[in-house]
Amino acid sequence: MPGEALLIGIAQLAVVIAGFAAITSALAPPNGSWSAGQRIRQRAIVSTSFNVMFESLLPLVAYYALNDAREALVLASAAVALYVLFIIVLRGRQFARAGVFLTRSTLIMLGASVLAGGLFALNALAFGSVAPYALGLSFQMSVAAISFYTLVATASS
Repeated sequence: MPGEALLIGIAQLAVVIAGFAAITSALAPPNGSWSAGQRIRQRAIVSTSFNVMFESLLPLVAYYALNDAREALVLASAAVALYVLFIIVLRGRQFARAGVFLTRSTLIMLGASVLAGGLFALNALAFGSVAPYALGLSFQMSVAAISFYTLVATASS
C-alpha cells in the first residue's frame, strides 16, 4: 500500500509519545496534587497516542481486506472522523466539568482536534489519499504534545 512506511512510522512515534505520560506522573505541581484538568490532560497523552497508533494501522488492515488503497483510506478516514468527533465531545465535556474548557491550552487542543477530524472527513469525502490522513494523525498527536507541555509547564511553575 502506498504510504505504508509513513503510517507505520507514525504508529511507532505515537507509542513513544504515550511513554511521555510516565514522565508526567513523576512531576508534581506546586500544590502537590494534580487538578481534575491536569489528570484529564495526563490521560489525554496516553489515550490520544494509542488512538493515533491504532488509527495509523487501520488503513493498512483495511487495504489487506479490500485490496484497494483508495477504498481503504476512505473507509479508515470516515471511521476515524466519526471517532474523533466522539472524542471531541467527550473530552470537551470532561474539560467543562473540570472548569478548564476556556483555557488557552484546552482551546488549542480543541482546535487541533477539530482540524484533524475535518481532515479525516474531507479525506473520506474527497481525496482518499495518504497525505491528508497522515496530516490528520499529526494534528491528533499534537494534542498529546500540548497536554504534555502543559503538564510540564504547570509542574515547573
